[in-house]
Amino acid sequence: MAATLTEILIPLVASLGAALIAGVASYFAGRGMRSHEWKLGLVRERLLERQKLYATFLSEVDRNLLLVVVNEEKSIDNLMSLLAAFAEISLLSSQAVTESARQLCDIAISSIGRDTAGLPDGHFVAKTEFLETARAELEALEAGAGKSAP
Repeated sequence: MAATLTEILIPLVASLGAALIAGVASYFAGRGMRSHEWKLGLVRERLLERQKLYATFLSEVDRNLLLVVVNEEKSIDNLMSLLAAFAEISLLSSQAVTESARQLCDIAISSIGRDTAGLPDGHFVAKTEFLETARAELEALEAGAGKSAP
């Protein structure tokens, strides 16, 4: 017995329809996944940028204070890279991180005007506070990235 045209077309149309529906579903699922991966990539870049900025800032604070400790040249020019890092922190970071960075800058600037050698008072306390607030901010950024999971 020969197959009629409807017996041929119905399975063909059903197969093509199912393939089309699966293709559309796959497209939207893939697009959402790519969008999510892109957002996670942005957060990762932001975290790495801030980690590098905070490390640069701390190294500049320590470098300037070591120059003061060994009584080498006390010049405001030594603070330019420190102030540049502080300006970046002021633009990118939270108020708590900016405030603790400002305290470290105040200590570094005031140590240039001191006549006595040695570390200024409050250096380690301010440095510890900066580290704690910076770590808390980085953890909050990382946690925020995890909350946006699909």
